Amino acid sequence: MSAEIILKSGLQEKKDKRIKIGKIIFSKVLTLPLKKYLDYIDTVTNGLNRTAAAPRTDNNLYFAKIFLKNNTLYYKVSNKMLENTFTIDKYSNNKIICSLKWINTRNTFSLHILKNLLNYHKKYWLTGKETDIKLLTFKQFLSLYPLQYLDQSRLSRIIRNLLVVNLQNQLIDLRSLFISKKKYHAYYIREIIKNGDKPLKDKDIQYLLEEKGIYISKRTICNCRKLLNIPNYREIDVYYDKDIMFSDYLPLSRKHFHRIPSEAGVYELSISSKIEYKNHKSNVIYIGSSKNLKKRIASYFGNIMKNCRLKKFINGNDVFVHIYLNENFITFEKKLLSNFKSDYGELPKANTIGA
Repeated sequence: MSAEIILKSGLQEKKDKRIKIGKIIFSKVLTLPLKKYLDYIDTVTNGLNRTAAAPRTDNNLYFAKIFLKNNTLYYKVSNKMLENTFTIDKYSNNKIICSLKWINTRNTFSLHILKNLLNYHKKYWLTGKETDIKLLTFKQFLSLYPLQYLDQSRLSRIIRNLLVVNLQNQLIDLRSLFISKKKYHAYYIREIIKNGDKPLKDKDIQYLLEEKGIYISKRTICNCRKLLNIPNYREIDVYYDKDIMFSDYLPLSRKHFHRIPSEAGVYELSISSKIEYKNHKSNVIYIGSSKNLKKRIASYFGNIMKNCRLKKFINGNDVFVHIYLNENFITFEKKLLSNFKSDYGELPKANTIGA
C-alpha cells in the first residue's frame, strides 16, 4: 500500500471520527432542557444576539404559547432565540460554526414539530380534551411531515423538552400528543369515570365504550386503568386547586425517566390501591419537590434511599408519579402537604415531615 493511500485512509478515519463525535454532541444539544439550551445559545454567541431576544426570566419554563385568532391557531415562542436562524458567515472559529449549525437545526426541528402538531391535533387544541387527541406515532408523524435530518431518534430526544401552554392555560409537553391505542382508550375510560355519577365496574365501562364504537376486553380496560393510575371508582376531590395541572401519571420505572424534564417543580407518588388515612382513603403516598425533577425521581432507583417508608412502598407496589413544574417548588410543596394534611387528617404515609 502506497504512502498516499495510507495518508488518505488516515484522513478519512479522522473525518469519520469528527462526524461521529459531532452527531453525539448534537444529540446532547437536542436533549438540553429549555433553560440550559438558552444558556448554551448565549455562551456560543457571547451575547451578540441579546438585543434580538426576549427578556430572560425564570418564569418562562415553556417553549411556546398557543393562541386563537379568527378561528386560526397561532403560537408565540417564549424567547426569540428559540426561533432565530443565526448567521454563520461572520464567524471563523470552526467550533462556533458547528455549534451555531446545531442551534439552527434544533430551532428548525422544534418549530417544524409544533407547527404540524397544531395542524394535526387542531380539535384537541381547541377543546383541551384528551379524548380529542388522535392516534399518532413518531413514524407516522415523520411520514406525514418529513424534514431533512429529522428521524425517530432525534424526534424522541427533542420532543421531551418542548413544553407548551395551550388555550386552556395548561402546560403540556408535546410528547403527550404522541399516543398509542392503549393510551387513547385510557383517556376515554378516564372521561367516562369522571363524568359518571356512580361507581363503575369494568363491564359497565365496556358497555359505555361500545356505545362510542370502541370494542375492547375487560382485561384491556384493566390494563388501561393501570396506565393512567385510574381508580376503579370515582375519585373524591383532589387536595390541590383544580387550576393546577399535574402531568399524566407515569409508572415509576427507568424506561419512563426520559419523559420527566430536568426542571424545578413538585411531584406526587401514588399506588394503584387506596390507603386508609384518618379522614378518608387516598392513593397518594408521597409529595416531594426538587430543582431537578428528573434527577430526583431517578434517585429512587439508587442503592441508597434514606426514606425507609418510601422504600417499602416502592419495593412492594406499582408506583406512579406525576409532576407540576414550578420555580417556587419548596413553597409549593409545603402548600400541598398542608392541604393534604387538612383534607386527609395526616401527611402522606411516606412523608416524615412537612406542612
